[in-house]
Amino acid sequence: MDTTRILKKPMALCIFCGLSACGTFVTYTGTELPDEEVATFRCYSRYYFVYMESCSFQAIDGLRPGVSVMFGNTSKILPGSHWIEIAFEKYFGGGGGVTDLCAFDMDLEPNTGYQVLAHSLTTEISHLAKHQHRDFYGGAMDIEITKPSGAREIRRVHATCSPFGGSMCRKDDDCVHHPDIRCFPKDGFPFGQCGFKDAGQ
Repeated sequence: MDTTRILKKPMALCIFCGLSACGTFVTYTGTELPDEEVATFRCYSRYYFVYMESCSFQAIDGLRPGVSVMFGNTSKILPGSHWIEIAFEKYFGGGGGVTDLCAFDMDLEPNTGYQVLAHSLTTEISHLAKHQHRDFYGGAMDIEITKPSGAREIRRVHATCSPFGGSMCRKDDDCVHHPDIRCFPKDGFPFGQCGFKDAGQ
């Protein structure tokens, strides 16, 4: 039995897990503020030997993380109203990837923690239908909120979701800056989708 080959996949998964756990996506400019003045938003990572499920921040108000923190699962955000885009990923053995990309609006308070709860994402279409459905659909997820007093509550937020990745937007500047990429609105949804001008979306 080739034990080297057997161990390679779990080792690669562990390395990826280590990368995904580090890096904080700070969404404001200037001097870093203390936690008492910002909201702290966290995604999750769950590992079950050869299975992993996680989420990561793709954009806050259209601002996208740099390479050094793009796999990070923590974001520091100024208080106020924001829209947040999150990618959900699943890996089993040596395969997997993004299963859902969701964006939602939320009012954030200072000195407050927000945690996306693991396995809480639900969608309005079935898993099988999602593989045949290439457009937006509705979803929901649970977020645990920890107040400065230590009190906790769970809030269900409704989201606009898309299968298998992409980028959501509300204006062209929310997309990767490129002369041929723009934001295409989607009827019936509060978010649009970034795409090439000639794609005819």
